[in-house]
Amino acid sequence: MAKRSLRFPRMRPPRNFGELRNSVIPRLHRARNFLVFLFHGLLAVGLGAAIAHAGPPGQLDDPHAIGEGNVEFIVASAAAEQAGEVGLHGPVLDFTVGVVDGLDFLLVGGGFFVVKSGEEKSESGLLTTGFKWQPLAGSEWSAAWTPTVVIEVEGERRVAISNAIQVERSFGRFAAGTDFSYTWIDDHSDVWQGGVYGLYSATERLTLLAEVWFENSDLDVTLGLDGATANATDFAFNLGLDWEVLDRLHLLASSGTGIASDNRERIGWQAYLGFQWVWSRNGASPATGTLR
Repeated sequence: MAKRSLRFPRMRPPRNFGELRNSVIPRLHRARNFLVFLFHGLLAVGLGAAIAHAGPPGQLDDPHAIGEGNVEFIVASAAAEQAGEVGLHGPVLDFTVGVVDGLDFLLVGGGFFVVKSGEEKSESGLLTTGFKWQPLAGSEWSAAWTPTVVIEVEGERRVAISNAIQVERSFGRFAAGTDFSYTWIDDHSDVWQGGVYGLYSATERLTLLAEVWFENSDLDVTLGLDGATANATDFAFNLGLDWEVLDRLHLLASSGTGIASDNRERIGWQAYLGFQWVWSRNGASPATGTLR
């Protein structure tokens, strides 16, 4: 897998951290939905960013760049429920290009909707761009830095800057890693997110994922808590898979629930589904972080 994508942090998601938590300016409903989309959509599709990691289909990203000349394209959607509200993120379009070995260019876009009391309300859309730099790419240890810029293309036109660090240790068919990020938004709010994940290469085509993550926001940015300005934190987990259904075509899926939340109701459920197409100049499938 390979980068951070937009999705819910239950989100990406994305992420999911994009828009499944409420707004930085509680008095503006659209602002709320922007953050929900921003902090729960960034994951994925994955998050955030790009995808070739624990990322899609998980909430966290891994440190693997896809390699010079390689291309990844993901079409996905995600959903999450919290405090009686359901956030729908999608379609999410996630595009990554390997500029040189160890450096990827990322571009992600998507829309977000909130369903409450049977009414569907269209929210703002986000455009995320940035890169992933992998200075450490060893047989056992890998590490990367993933800075991105997020632009709200509708609504309040906010801009956010995110910085993430990923580190992973390989143990043969297993791998364990961590991903921590800080996101600054131009309305003076911020979001911290992080966690740990594990990967297991079950077969040549199937990789399984498990992760535990948290998200903390300066202002409340969650579904189900309108107008609140208290600091809030969510803890949750996901189980997922990356299955190469056909050559160069991967099915990405995950689901999970909240463990606990501080200052808001626990996340009820979260889910992600996407398809990833990968291409390389030599015709082989690019290495996407899968253990083989």
